This record gives sequence, structure tokens and C-alpha cells, in this order.
Amino acid sequence: MVQRAENARERFEHAAYQLFGERGYAATTVPEIASKAGLTERTFYRYFTDKREVMFWRAGDHQMSIANEMAKARTGEPSLTMVARAFESIAPFIDGNRAIVKLRQRLISAHEDLQERELMKLHKLSCAIDLALQQKGIRSTASRAVAEIGAAVWKVALENWHADETEKPFARHVQAALTEFQASLHQIAGQSTDSAGRSRGV
Repeated sequence: MVQRAENARERFEHAAYQLFGERGYAATTVPEIASKAGLTERTFYRYFTDKREVMFWRAGDHQMSIANEMAKARTGEPSLTMVARAFESIAPFIDGNRAIVKLRQRLISAHEDLQERELMKLHKLSCAIDLALQQKGIRSTASRAVAEIGAAVWKVALENWHADETEKPFARHVQAALTEFQASLHQIAGQSTDSAGRSRGV
């Protein structure tokens, strides 16, 4: 008997990851996901365009949470620090669903179509950060640059979190990635200053 479509997205997600883990992503079909969830294939397509989207639907909620955290940031806080702190608001979900998030990352690494979808979601994350920064009064040229760096910090932090066998919290990896990016930016700035000085004969 088909059950009521209560918490349908979560049920489809849970069923899909179970099947992806047991059978593999490519071998799993939408009808199998629906059956595992105790729902119909028709109901599945009310929520998702395809089985790939089961792995990406939370991105919109995460982006909204990040934007909301940025809106609450204190005035004068450095832009990139503000972005990183907002990322930490997603840490409880990532750390609390470690097995599923790690499976998700493995599947994305193994399938080109998932990598393409992930890049699309990263672009949307960057756009959401850009808008949130502009709403904090940061000019658009600066907000776009910080947004792109912020998306890169998110990507690196998540990759390092996935590879970390000691299972440090996601927030630690966010801060580590932020520190590395800031150090690189300072190094580049220093090299540019040195080059400019030499060109002027300083």
C-alpha cells in the first residue's frame, strides 16, 4: 500500500541514498527509489526532475541559510570572514549526516553528470553570496570577487572534510580553507607590490 506523501522529499532522499550505496548510482532507477520510499513514481516527479536532483535539492535551503546568516552579521566584519561564518551555519547538517554527505561526495567524484550539476549549484551559491554582500552595502565589483572566493572556500572545505579520516568538524575545515585563501591573497598582494616597486626602481 502506498503511504501518504508526508516528508516526501526526505523519504525519497533516504531511499535513494540507500539504493545508491547498495546498487550504485547508475544502476538505481526512479521506480526503485519510489518503491523503496513507499511512494509512487508520479509523486517523485512532483518533487524532482530526475534522480540526480535528489542529491542537490538541499542546496537551495543551504543557500538561504547562508544568506540569512550573512544578513545578521555585524557591520564592519570583513566580507570573506562574514561568508565563512555563514558557512558554519550548515555545519550541524553536514556533521550530523556524515555518512550520507560522504557518499554524496564519492558519487559526485565518480560521475561527470553529477559534477556538472555540482558546478551549477556552486555558481548559484556564488550568486546568492554576491547578492547578500550587496545587501550589506558592499559594492558589486567587490562582492562578486568575494563571492567567487567564498564558493571556492566552500568547495575546498567540503573536499577536505570528506577526505579527513580524523573526522574534524566541518567548521574547522571552513576556517582552515579561509586561512589558506587569505594567506595566498596576501602573498599575491605582496608579490604585486614588490614587482611594482622594482619596476619603479625602488
